[in-house]
Amino acid sequence: MVKRRPIDNVLSFFNTCFCTGYIPFAPGTFASILAAVLIYCFPGIFTSIYFAGLCIIFGTVSINGERYEGKDPGHIVIDEFAGMCVAMAGHKASLTIVIMGLVLFRIFDIIKPFPINRVERLPGGWGVMADDVLAGVFSNILILAWTRFS
Repeated sequence: MVKRRPIDNVLSFFNTCFCTGYIPFAPGTFASILAAVLIYCFPGIFTSIYFAGLCIIFGTVSINGERYEGKDPGHIVIDEFAGMCVAMAGHKASLTIVIMGLVLFRIFDIIKPFPINRVERLPGGWGVMADDVLAGVFSNILILAWTRFS
């Protein structure tokens, strides 16, 4: 048994996206919705490529749930939050674009087409984070195509 440190409680608060991960059904969807709301309300911060990068780094480093609870515990949803930030990075946060980003990200995250399903197999927190980041990248590319060619 690994002894919890005080910093683990702080990490747990962020890993669960301010405790949305403890919602008993669809915690990943609720974390994505939280990200969408924050992106819409504070677009200067949450659509920043730098913020998305920080989420990825923080999430990858701090996904320490395996130490205590096994592989990819359902209540750790920082990966969904980060993936949604990646989906919206660099885009205007209009209501239409944010909803499009949310829907596309959740579709890619749930269905996990190739190669998303492959990166999910990476060891430790890498795979947990990588599939959501790649789902965010795919979503970002489709949003970019839609905004450029419509």
